[in-house]
Amino acid sequence: MKTKGKRKTAPNGLIRGQTRAAFFFCLPTFVLAVVFIIIPFAMSVAYSFTDKQLIPKVGIQTTFTGLANYIKIFTTGTTLLAFKNTFLYALIVVPFTLVLGTLLAVFVNKRLKGVKIFRLIYFSPQVVTMTVVAVVWSFVFSSNTNGLLNSILNLFHIEPQRWLQDPHLALPCIAIMYIWQNLGMQMLILLGGLQYISQDLYEAGELDGCSAWDKFIYITVPGLRHTLIYVLVSVVINSLKVFTQVYVLTNGGPSNATVTVVFQLYKAGFVNGQIGYSSAIAITFFVLVMLISLLQNKLTGEDD
Repeated sequence: MKTKGKRKTAPNGLIRGQTRAAFFFCLPTFVLAVVFIIIPFAMSVAYSFTDKQLIPKVGIQTTFTGLANYIKIFTTGTTLLAFKNTFLYALIVVPFTLVLGTLLAVFVNKRLKGVKIFRLIYFSPQVVTMTVVAVVWSFVFSSNTNGLLNSILNLFHIEPQRWLQDPHLALPCIAIMYIWQNLGMQMLILLGGLQYISQDLYEAGELDGCSAWDKFIYITVPGLRHTLIYVLVSVVINSLKVFTQVYVLTNGGPSNATVTVVFQLYKAGFVNGQIGYSSAIAITFFVLVMLISLLQNKLTGEDD
């Protein structure tokens, strides 16, 4: 009897024919990535070196301007302020989200009566769109005396605040709203990380006389290392992309106190029609976010 020979395999270990099928199934995603990511990115890079307008003027063609748009970024006060506000916003959002998310995850991970209800309450803001959240919080931060926060201050005979109309309070107010809305998701991710920490470690800690704080520092935090790094990177990137809440609540005011990079990018491109300048802002911002991500990976040892 003839025996069948071994099926030939490709160098990557796939049987002949499987490679073709894998490329075939990946083709739709690849086409979408090319059409909606790679081509628009390449166009943005090209437009950033021109004076491209959203609505071209009759008889005036787009011309090459070299680094003029990039020089304009670092010589325009509003754009520089947008970068400053964005990074200040991230400095507020990231540590609070990381610390509060971890503490909430540790709390809801305990076997307490009704803890599932707390999980639902903490996560529920995540299912509401940012636009709706911003509209609701506009009442909370209303400068009128009947606004929610001002009504509470009135109970203690404290003067009402202008909140979103105050240049010193507007950005922190927006940060508080984002933390409230995003905290549930980060808590859920960290809760998943807690599930993989062996209870034997906590029992061994109790036998060694460790306090609750010692167990948190020497068992919980090291056990959540990779989860914390993921949350850190994702929260940093998402906080740097802040736009919707600024657009709905303050429109960049008061006195440009809440202008962010993405909002300035939108305003330059779709309000003022300066597509070339807007593209330069986008590319600059992309490079900065990429460098921050690489630096985070380096500092946290993710390259090891």
